Amino acid sequence: MIRSIAVAISFLTIIPVKLTCVTQEDIAKSGAFFPLTGWIIGMAMACCGWLMLAAGLAPLAAAVLLVAFEAWLTRGLHLDGVADLFDGMGGSFEAEKRLAIMKDSATGAFGVVGIVVVLLLKTAGLSTLLTFVQTWQDLSTFVLFICIAFVPAASRWAMMTLAWKSRYPRKNGTGQMFVGHITVKEILIGFLFLLPVLAAVSSQTRILIGIAAVFYVTMVPSFWLRYRAHELLGGVTGDVLGASCEFGEALGWLAVTLFI
Repeated sequence: MIRSIAVAISFLTIIPVKLTCVTQEDIAKSGAFFPLTGWIIGMAMACCGWLMLAAGLAPLAAAVLLVAFEAWLTRGLHLDGVADLFDGMGGSFEAEKRLAIMKDSATGAFGVVGIVVVLLLKTAGLSTLLTFVQTWQDLSTFVLFICIAFVPAASRWAMMTLAWKSRYPRKNGTGQMFVGHITVKEILIGFLFLLPVLAAVSSQTRILIGIAAVFYVTMVPSFWLRYRAHELLGGVTGDVLGASCEFGEALGWLAVTLFI
């Protein structure tokens, strides 16, 4: 288990973890701990957000820095998936050509637009959340900070559900290590890392319903991409998984401002 956690942290973040002889089985099993890694990313963001507000920084400026901080902490891994997916979908009407465009390391106009839109949505959601945190001084402040950290964890769990029983459209690639290799066991273990936040607010019915709504909204991109990727690309690639995570975060943080 410790090895799987280390693989997950090493794969999804820049946190240095010493590993040797990592196999495909190790990588597939690490999917169970993607939500845990999401919590690490989210809690780091929440703590940085609190420090910036305490230092007197405006919520909008703090949100911009938080989005930049997350991109740095994750090496922009999933943002690259957003760019490639937008380029592929906008660059051709044929599945093979779309996959070839997505494989190209160059980023086109569609990719730039996709990244900008996602970053703006994430900034808008976090800016609103930090404004609430700055204004409220009761339980809601705690809940909002929990939600800042909860969304990255939930979006990474959703990413794994997208990989489960999906088809990989290429002969090889990074995503092939996950797509079709994630089992129900990994999904159930990963879900356990999402349960504590529900237990923490279980006595507050309205907030519990709100967090459940945020969770479902965060899942929407994975549901949609499972259908569209198989239809338009012939399956799910690593770029599709990454884009699902980014879309889930953007929608999740926006949903917090609506439901909590």
